[in-house]
Amino acid sequence: MAAVIDNTPDIPTGDPWSALAQALTADALCRSWLEVLCQDLVHADAGLLLMAQADGAYAPVAAHPADRDLSHLREIATEALKTRDAALRRDDLGHVEMAFPLLSGEQLQGAVVLQLGRVQQTSVDQALKLVNWGAGWLVGLLHQRELAKQRQCLQQGSFLLDTLLGLLAERSPREAALALVNRLGREFDSPQVHLAVTRGKTLQLLALSHAAWFDEKAGVLRQAIQAMHEAMDQRRRIVWPPGDGSADTGVSTAHRRYAEEVGAHTLLSVPLLHDGQVSGVLMLEHRTAFTPAAIEYLESVAIGLAPALMLQREAHEGAVVRARRTARHSLEVVLGPRYPAIKLAAATLGVVLLLLAVIPVPFRISSQALVEGSVQRAAVAPFEGYLREAPARAGDVVKAGQVLATLDDRDLKLEKVRWESELEVSLRKEREAMANGNAVEQRLAGAQANQARAQMDLAVSKLERVNIIAPFDGTVVKGDLTQQLGSPVEQGKVLFELAPLDAWRVILKVDERDIGHVKVGAAGELVLASLPGQSWPFSVKKLTPISVAEDGRNHFRVEAELGPGAPRLRPNMEGVGKVDAGHASLMWIWTRPLVDWVRLTWWKLLP
Repeated sequence: MAAVIDNTPDIPTGDPWSALAQALTADALCRSWLEVLCQDLVHADAGLLLMAQADGAYAPVAAHPADRDLSHLREIATEALKTRDAALRRDDLGHVEMAFPLLSGEQLQGAVVLQLGRVQQTSVDQALKLVNWGAGWLVGLLHQRELAKQRQCLQQGSFLLDTLLGLLAERSPREAALALVNRLGREFDSPQVHLAVTRGKTLQLLALSHAAWFDEKAGVLRQAIQAMHEAMDQRRRIVWPPGDGSADTGVSTAHRRYAEEVGAHTLLSVPLLHDGQVSGVLMLEHRTAFTPAAIEYLESVAIGLAPALMLQREAHEGAVVRARRTARHSLEVVLGPRYPAIKLAAATLGVVLLLLAVIPVPFRISSQALVEGSVQRAAVAPFEGYLREAPARAGDVVKAGQVLATLDDRDLKLEKVRWESELEVSLRKEREAMANGNAVEQRLAGAQANQARAQMDLAVSKLERVNIIAPFDGTVVKGDLTQQLGSPVEQGKVLFELAPLDAWRVILKVDERDIGHVKVGAAGELVLASLPGQSWPFSVKKLTPISVAEDGRNHFRVEAELGPGAPRLRPNMEGVGKVDAGHASLMWIWTRPLVDWVRLTWWKLLP
């Protein structure tokens, strides 16, 4: 509802009842209602109608007579609005002023103020009744118009939502555009709807209503594209022919030529704006002039459709087109007149990248590191038997000669006693044969005695080795037999592995892509996982020329020797070792793996 009085008549002046019946707008309805009330019902000298505005204030929307100053009625109108009740005043000359609030339930809609002149009290009472009746009728009629307007908005919103869902459901941009122009043609009763999308700085006709195929090079379609170019270049809607108080004063020469070519009565072109740029243009033909409400409705539809059409186009773009568009947008952001913060950030980033590319820093090869003893000895089972004791386990520090495990010797002792008895029997037989002078029996008994003596010596030797002892001072690297007591062991089985306490070596697992940068004698640093805050120097001593596959990658074993002041280590401690390989820029160091991969892939693809 207008905030000021609009004196422009919506219909020709004449009978106020006819004007009231034919009122098309809320302003015209209020003016006609006030004229009927003042002229035909109450016969008031003057009248004023105030209605609530969006900001909460109350402003006059109609006055009778329209050219008369009625500011003196402000005081009684304010009184009626404050008290929310009828207000009545009579001056010394008998002139009556009355104000009546317009209430809709508990909501105050406004007030009607009348200047009656010199009238009797009966006329005043009759005027109050008529104003009360008329106010209720006016408020009800305004509510009906507001509800009708809301229903129209809901219908328009439903159309826009259905159209958007239909666009997103189509398989290609052309199908989506064709469905759109056909929907718009039915909704706006337009015989022909054109949709063109931007291609760089020009327009390409994408869809034409009621036409599954068209020749864009046809003369009439070229003229249509030129007409839509006017809307794109001016970034505003174009209505042809202008007039009837239209606010569209843009250039419409191409619209006029196209309308004369096809015989169109009215043309309306609306640009589709997305992200501040024109992404397309809609042009509708019509048999009659477009109403302001229809133009506003179409512009609202265009605002909602522009992002959906752009999404549909971007979803079907190729990777090259998408990358080119992204690059172009990035260049516009960096080189354009806007976004100074982004330009500052880009300049700072460029300076940082330049410094990273030209300033050399130490280049080091990182790899996994494992600590091993320089010499490792294995403690094995000397013969088959059963495990009796195993006091040592992995991680124990042992002294030279300390018992690591003991095998069961009961069977060996019995075997020793057996062969001792066999030896005595054989010796007695040998002596008897010698006494009897039987040389054959003597030699046979002597052989049996030698066999028994050998078996007895073997049993004694095994008894001396039932204790498995440490060969030197060191650490038990591998072996824990505490859960296998009484189990059989095979001869030669490794029971323990030992490493000395004062001689260590570092094994570096260098990736095959980095082995070319590692040289014998190169220095480096070792950081252990158990001591992450300290590092110890080492030097490379040997490069093993055989690669080992592990975790899907190939690496070479590189042996290194720790320098003086190394910590007290334990076998199989892990960490990270870095070997010095000269100097290079940080940019080259960070991009080296990618560059090497690209070179190898390119060489592999070459014929």
